[in-house]
Amino acid sequence: MTMRQSRFSWKAKAAYCYIMMLSIIKMASAFSTTTMLKSRPSHFFPSSLALKSAKTTEASSKNNNKQPISTSAVNPNSNPTKDIVLVSPTLINSAMDVLEEQHFHRPDTPIDAILRKYIKQSSTRELDLDSDEKDALREIVLGVARNQYKLDFCLKQIGLECTPENRVVAHVVAASNNVGSNNYQSAKVLEKKLMQSYKWLKKYKKVSSLSQEDENDNDEYATMDLQTRLECPDWAWPGLNEAFPTQQELELQLTSLLQPPPLDLRVNTLKCTTRDEMLQSLQSSGFPHAKSTPWSPLGIRLDRRVPLETIPGLLQGKLEPQDEGSQLVASLLNARPGETVADYCAGTGGKTLAIAAQMQNRGRLYSLDVDADRLERGRGRCAKAGVDNVQRQVVQADMTRKDKWCKRRNRTFDRVLVDAPCSGVGSWRRKPDARRTWGGGGGGGRPGTKEDKGTERLKELLPLQQHILRRAARLVKPGGRLVYVTCSLLPAENEHQVHEFLKSEEGEASGWRLDVPSPVEFAVPFEAGDGKFLRLTPARHGTDGFFAAVLRRERGGMD
Repeated sequence: MTMRQSRFSWKAKAAYCYIMMLSIIKMASAFSTTTMLKSRPSHFFPSSLALKSAKTTEASSKNNNKQPISTSAVNPNSNPTKDIVLVSPTLINSAMDVLEEQHFHRPDTPIDAILRKYIKQSSTRELDLDSDEKDALREIVLGVARNQYKLDFCLKQIGLECTPENRVVAHVVAASNNVGSNNYQSAKVLEKKLMQSYKWLKKYKKVSSLSQEDENDNDEYATMDLQTRLECPDWAWPGLNEAFPTQQELELQLTSLLQPPPLDLRVNTLKCTTRDEMLQSLQSSGFPHAKSTPWSPLGIRLDRRVPLETIPGLLQGKLEPQDEGSQLVASLLNARPGETVADYCAGTGGKTLAIAAQMQNRGRLYSLDVDADRLERGRGRCAKAGVDNVQRQVVQADMTRKDKWCKRRNRTFDRVLVDAPCSGVGSWRRKPDARRTWGGGGGGGRPGTKEDKGTERLKELLPLQQHILRRAARLVKPGGRLVYVTCSLLPAENEHQVHEFLKSEEGEASGWRLDVPSPVEFAVPFEAGDGKFLRLTPARHGTDGFFAAVLRRERGGMD
């Protein structure tokens, strides 16, 4: 072979390879939605399939062959007057990626933490999600988490594995049936595409419908039990039945824990004179639906989640994100300027900031926690809020050992707030996967899944709560106030703990008694435990679930 022939062959081969590469790229870009969903590599989706606002893409969507559904399908309680965001195959795949990361690799990690990291790294994944897309992805992921027990029940009925992929597909199709008339057709198009790829969806929809009927005459499929329908893990079911003894009340309360929460803000009175001032500022700055919270005199409520940096006044410390329930239990302390006050189990200091505002930045406020890193993260929050009377102190984590710092300060505090570590049942609205992660990881804590470790963990937690309550109580001087708080609705963590403390030798010797505030001091009625305790719930108050007991120390007693 001559040099000329060899050179020609080399050029011919290069041209052939180039043409083949172009052909492959062209074929890949022409893949149907069905093929792309089945293959599942999210980075193969062209950007033209990305999610966009319906206001800007309604016309072009038809021309570009996009098959979107509205996020109102994923969140049936969403406000229909809002801009509608369309769900694309790209985001369905992204939701699968996030849920698979938790399911297979990080079963004890909250899904919100995994989702935040995924979104943060989205640009490196060639996704580069905008704010609407991030919200839509969040709604899909949390929607699956809120309905996982029901999804798994129906998947098992038709003999399928409860994988993240199957859950996402089933959830999106089931949710698409709730779309309003304006987007119904586009939703049904994507549903049709999904059902072409996942043949079992037709059977799934039938099972889902039959299983949730009160009386199911179909012998092939079982009726879903109440506990599964209400998305309650085994470890929390007995306690919630004790707290809400009638089925009507139980259903009402647990159904409310399945709804997405609003975004509540607290007005920082150290930087802003009145709530009305901030409310008017928000309403005139792109948040016309902002309104006052019904119970907290310092709360403002936004009807939907928005990027915090877009809220006027928040970066300047005039507003602080805080659920209305958290605002209310912090206000029970009723701290006054010049007093010595402690926030026990303070964490990063959300309630510490509220207490500092009560004290008008005057007096000594101690932020106490076993975790130095958490306390340090609260330093920046204090600086932004203009709080300068806070001292941080790490306390002994081992409750079997004495804490020298606390012992030297016994009976010296006017008021102490104890925000005890708990199961977090009351926060299920914003942490829906905690039903499973708190109870032992990805299994779920329901019959037929991995072992439910939540019951064992709860038994280990109760003695710790009692130790914390007693240690914090020793800090309070005679005549002082102690507020015991959890974000749980389980009586074992709440009323039972308070009664055990009051009946203890230490509680009786120090003359501790319940001190229910008057309606003038605190507007929300104490209705739990025959009017002795405060129990806040999403169904009753529109807040996260909280428990609070107010106690007063009459005499010195034991230390």
